[in-house]
Amino acid sequence: MNATEPVRIVEGQAASEQTRQALSAYFSELDHRIDGGFDPELTEVTGAQDVTPPHGDFFLMTDLVTGEVIACGAVRKLDEERVELRRIWVAPAHRGKGHARTLVRALENKVRAFGAVTAVVSLNPEMTEGIAMFRNRGYQPVESFHESTTASVFLARQL
Repeated sequence: MNATEPVRIVEGQAASEQTRQALSAYFSELDHRIDGGFDPELTEVTGAQDVTPPHGDFFLMTDLVTGEVIACGAVRKLDEERVELRRIWVAPAHRGKGHARTLVRALENKVRAFGAVTAVVSLNPEMTEGIAMFRNRGYQPVESFHESTTASVFLARQL
């Protein structure tokens, strides 16, 4: 299904108030979905400096008409070859419209812009929709690429 509302993807939003609100909603949802809850303090901390050029970037997807934030996602360089996709979330009211795929394509383009050849992502097993979407985009299981995480599903795709 294609996105039905006109959207805009804005880069460079790591320290914005809209990002803080989107991440708060994302973390709250994870806390309800993951067995035992989700505490962002127990996973790898990603500071604004980690997702700000030249180390990474943070994207917000907004409704072009209302300005409402409907999705977010980030990229973070792990090394010269690999860039991690992080904090990908679509607001519940906007799911099923193709926004996640659109956002992931934009994030993958940023991976390429950084000169990397591999996009990697880590997910919790309860994130079944995200796992399915990444698998459908050609992401394959790989070994863990960081230890400080609650995630146990690690995927990668050569770009």
